[in-house]
Amino acid sequence: MIRVVCKLCAETAFFAHPVVILAKYAEKSGLFVQNGSKSPIPDPGLSSTLSQILLLRITMFGFRGSFCLIVAIRICKRPDANPYILPSSCLCEESSFVRQPDLQLITILSHPFEQNTYIAKLQGRTDCVVVDPGLEPENILRHLERQGLTPAAILNTHGHSDHIAGNPAMKKRWPSCPVVIGVGDVPKLTDPWLNLSANFGVPMVCPAADVTVNDGDTYEAAGFEWQVRTIPGHTVGHVVFLWEGQEPAVVFVGDVIFAGSIGRTDFPDGDHRQLILGIRSKLFTLPDATILLPGHGEATTVGEEKRSNPFVGLGTR
Repeated sequence: MIRVVCKLCAETAFFAHPVVILAKYAEKSGLFVQNGSKSPIPDPGLSSTLSQILLLRITMFGFRGSFCLIVAIRICKRPDANPYILPSSCLCEESSFVRQPDLQLITILSHPFEQNTYIAKLQGRTDCVVVDPGLEPENILRHLERQGLTPAAILNTHGHSDHIAGNPAMKKRWPSCPVVIGVGDVPKLTDPWLNLSANFGVPMVCPAADVTVNDGDTYEAAGFEWQVRTIPGHTVGHVVFLWEGQEPAVVFVGDVIFAGSIGRTDFPDGDHRQLILGIRSKLFTLPDATILLPGHGEATTVGEEKRSNPFVGLGTR
């Protein structure tokens, strides 16, 4: 696989789907905000939405653009063969790619930002958790209803709009399903400027948090016991959810780390130093076989990122 590494964005470029107009999904979900209230009708000022979305996609994924500095092109072997991670593709809209006896894990791709929504359940149960429902919630709801699953919790790793945009549709369908998010990112749920959607002409808001978690907490849902680790840097309140119920352990890492890259730290509450320290102290201390499930791109492992990640690997400063 050829990867374009962007030092400014610190995310990996995935040359996959063409840009899909984000406004379509926000309008469909009734997420536009106009004069401080929800409105299904786009503001007239959104005439430049497409160009703004193009810019957002460029800066999110390291495509060549005015705000993107390409510093290196390298061919990466990603990751080494792992018996627990099945071959998968960024182009799959819905796929199962982790092989464990009791864990059933589905990823649903939200095209506008190639964002991964995860649905995790244990064998023999009909409840599940949904991690970071994205901009195409209809696909998430369709899968849950087709499989006869009831979500026991919505886990948000952080409050950026591409990871929370599906919350309203989930809460509308299952009002009692709690939204769980790190305490530091709670304001992003209800503030379009903090969750970055307003910056690009498609402001959206979500239901307030039902449960807030902090570093060291545990949260139980759908038979899972999730260990919460706060890793700021991409956002101030970013958390990861670790499950050690089977070997190898599984971590939903959001936008903290990717296969061969790390999350952006140029947002208002970003901090590059904190991100690097958090990855090394709270992820790289886990066993090498631990599976990392990022918010964008393919699954990887702790061992693979320690060995070869150009931003935070053990051979880097």
